[in-house]
Amino acid sequence: MRLFKGLGLLLLVFLAVLVSIDASRQSPAVKERYIHFLNQHRDNSNPNTGGRYCNDMMAKRGLTRPNCKVKNSFIHATDTAIKAVCGDRGEPYGTMRLSCEAFRVTTCDLKGGSTRPPCDYRHDNRPRYIVIACEEGYPVHFDEGKVIINRPQPCKR
Repeated sequence: MRLFKGLGLLLLVFLAVLVSIDASRQSPAVKERYIHFLNQHRDNSNPNTGGRYCNDMMAKRGLTRPNCKVKNSFIHATDTAIKAVCGDRGEPYGTMRLSCEAFRVTTCDLKGGSTRPPCDYRHDNRPRYIVIACEEGYPVHFDEGKVIINRPQPCKR
């Protein structure tokens, strides 16, 4: 049992070193934009959202203060899966990248006309191909206006 604890600690240290090496490849400006992107658009929880998901997530991510953000989308995937769209799991799409696979995405739209809290959102939760901007191999912007349900053509492999 003690050996397992030692190996577990060793694995944790190894993963921490890998993350710090990966993060050191980013310029400070790109690292800041990447972290902002993840906070605003990535949620690796259960993609079967409903009920209060949008109201809760928008508040949790700080998107309801001082005013309600009108629209925001959450990609239900790991950081690694989304980042791969900047590489071999995506293709050029204008100045951005289009994913080769569909992702489950929840889009939260503000109900009513006022952007003053309390905020009340409706949601749309459909799989779609995502369009993102990348810098230094990291996603930094999600184009929520591009809702691509059927990919125009398969990725070239």
